[in-house]
Amino acid sequence: MKNSKELYVVYCIDTEGPLHESLQATFDRINVLFGLKLKPSKANLRKLQCLELDVKNKEEIAKVLDSHLLAYNDTWNKVDEMLDRIMTKQYREQFLDSNGRGIIYNWHCIDHVGFSSNERRRDIGFGNIFNHYQEKIDEHGGIDKIHWHFHPIAFAREAHMSATSYSNSTNILHEIITRRVIDNSWFPTVNRAGFHTVRRDSSIFLEEWIPFDYSNQAQYNFNDSVQKDVVDGRFGDWRRAPKLWKPYHPSYSDYQSPGSMNRYSTKCLNIGTRLRLLTEFEIRKAFELARDEGKAILSFTNHDFRDMSIDIEDTYEKILRVAKEFNDVKVFNSDAIEAMQKYCYSDDNIVKNKIKLTCKVQTQDNIRKLVVSQENGAVFGTQPYLAIKTKDGRYYHDNFDELEFGKSWVYTFDWDTLLLEQIEILKVAANDKYGNSVVYSVELRS
Repeated sequence: MKNSKELYVVYCIDTEGPLHESLQATFDRINVLFGLKLKPSKANLRKLQCLELDVKNKEEIAKVLDSHLLAYNDTWNKVDEMLDRIMTKQYREQFLDSNGRGIIYNWHCIDHVGFSSNERRRDIGFGNIFNHYQEKIDEHGGIDKIHWHFHPIAFAREAHMSATSYSNSTNILHEIITRRVIDNSWFPTVNRAGFHTVRRDSSIFLEEWIPFDYSNQAQYNFNDSVQKDVVDGRFGDWRRAPKLWKPYHPSYSDYQSPGSMNRYSTKCLNIGTRLRLLTEFEIRKAFELARDEGKAILSFTNHDFRDMSIDIEDTYEKILRVAKEFNDVKVFNSDAIEAMQKYCYSDDNIVKNKIKLTCKVQTQDNIRKLVVSQENGAVFGTQPYLAIKTKDGRYYHDNFDELEFGKSWVYTFDWDTLLLEQIEILKVAANDKYGNSVVYSVELRS
């Protein structure tokens, strides 16, 4: 639309299912965050919430212990009761955009796998969260989308502990993706970083496979937190990243700096939590950018293990209130892919350059091979994603060999890999830079 001014509102949810926290665990967390040695008790909890204990940083502690933040959805029944309220057409349409469309939810679903203990009672298992939400989306009209979220595994292998290394979690990481390709014909296109953290290893991983990233948490009014788990940029270092509400190409040497990587990273602040919060000031900066440059992406995130409706109503009321100051800016509730596409590319290029592959098993000199050729567009990264399920139930990902750089690839079935007779399902997936995604089921007979 010529001379239009557009703000795309993207609501990302780090979708992790039920979460339990005991009183002991709450105090363990507070003691670590603020360097305290308080004994767990309901009385001490109430005093901390009411600023009645003489401790350092008591205002910050009270924010962390806000009753809303401690009211966890600790069973699927509680999660579903919330979902069945907020996913209705009636609820969504309390907050209509300029096209008369209600809220769109972007569910960044995790798999809780690879752990040896689970004191916070997460739903452990491949596909459990993904499948639950796919059923809910289908039940409520298929409006929302599922995207990617991953928690690297801590050394202790406890399901609630935080880590930042993709390199230490490579096998689990690829098994999750492989199972989603095989079992759900789904391949990730949009990332929301676990623990809000990108590092060199995860940056390279994203650059190979995932074209869009909603992880930047740069703030206009940044203040170093007194919460000890996030000092020195430990969980979510975005101190140097662009503050503007628009995507950028990261640098190979510094994911926080604009550079020459192919993927787009964009800003996404928190709602309903303890730090890096979306304020009315930040919302206004997004509107100002849309007014001055013609478009912007306003994105925010929270979790499904708390009552999302409180955060939804507070956030969208702020957006609508600020919108009244910018009558020339149109507001669009958006899927995460759609927003990136509208901001970064023309509709014609998205359609004309849509990725298309051919995948065929061939026999050459008595050797059986999978040959993948690019028929239209270009694969994001260096090659398509190969996903294999064997007849005895194992899932594998492997690299292709190149036939022609950027155009065709080959995989050989032999004693060094797998014999074709051992394979039950073979699929090939890929994105293009425009956010188009394809998954192909391969006929196993040559």
